[in-house]
Amino acid sequence: MSIKKILVILLVIALTIGVLAGCGINNAGESDNKEDKGGSAQKYTFRVSTNHPAEHPMTEALYVFAKEVNERTGGQVEVKVYPAAQLGEETEVIEQAQQGILEFVRVSAGNMSGFAPMMDIFSVPFLFRDADHYWKVLNGSVGEEIFKDLENKQLKGIVYYEAGARSIYNSVRPINKPEDLKGLKIRVMPSQVMIKTIEAFEAIPTTTTFAEVYSALQTKVIDGAENSPISLLTMKHYEVAKYFSLDEHMRIPDMLIMSLKKWNEMPEEIQQAIMDAAKASQEYQIKAWAEFEEETIEELKAKGVKINTVDQAAFAKVVEPLINELKPQFNGLIEKIQELK
Repeated sequence: MSIKKILVILLVIALTIGVLAGCGINNAGESDNKEDKGGSAQKYTFRVSTNHPAEHPMTEALYVFAKEVNERTGGQVEVKVYPAAQLGEETEVIEQAQQGILEFVRVSAGNMSGFAPMMDIFSVPFLFRDADHYWKVLNGSVGEEIFKDLENKQLKGIVYYEAGARSIYNSVRPINKPEDLKGLKIRVMPSQVMIKTIEAFEAIPTTTTFAEVYSALQTKVIDGAENSPISLLTMKHYEVAKYFSLDEHMRIPDMLIMSLKKWNEMPEEIQQAIMDAAKASQEYQIKAWAEFEEETIEELKAKGVKINTVDQAAFAKVVEPLINELKPQFNGLIEKIQELK
């Protein structure tokens, strides 16, 4: 047999092997979300967005969530965390989740109100008696009811996270009584209840984005903002706002939400793994937040921030008419929260 014929035969054999290999790949690809003939399960890679920096206890909790999901699914699901608004600001990523473009988003309930009005319940001032009352609401039937409302907006509520009590910080003067807020330009999230609360104190609300607060304080576009001690520290707002007054007017939780479209595509065992992992990350986050917040207060003092407490009753009295005005808007939800023991 000639060398030429041998080469032709070898070429035919090579092509045949290639075709057969290609058939094998195609058959594996058709397995979709089920186990393929080789017994390997469909793998998923999900992303979770947050606008907090990597060192923030909230972001740390998302890494715990990612690890737990991976372990509970035997490596079938990988979750990648994107801190510091890498994938967009909160409004943008919420919209991406609605469309099924992005799987998970860590957001503040305050920024959710533009999508699901019931979320504004958390912006009602002085709604929670203390931290225990707060968590009974969030992890109970009321919290579930609020999450259920998100499904009308193509979103799935997964778990609530601690975001601390919100207080006022500014670059002008310490706030000791409600009248001290008069005329100050205070940044709030785009929530109608938050806006009305600041207006009740005769301050001027503005909805500057979270990422722009530092420059807005620096350039005097705003006089102050309201947030937790941890946000004041990690976003370095203390450099341009030296007065921090602990009025603790609101407790607005963070939350992990998922695209409802993506959730519905998941097998039940993966859905359960996601919920269990989220619960584990919540437990971690609550503890990490408390420890970090305590350290943060001391660090802020060391950095020259003037911290003062206030008579909360005086502030609460100012917003009583607003709370009564809001009760019909939430169809008995305010009363349900207030009555929970």
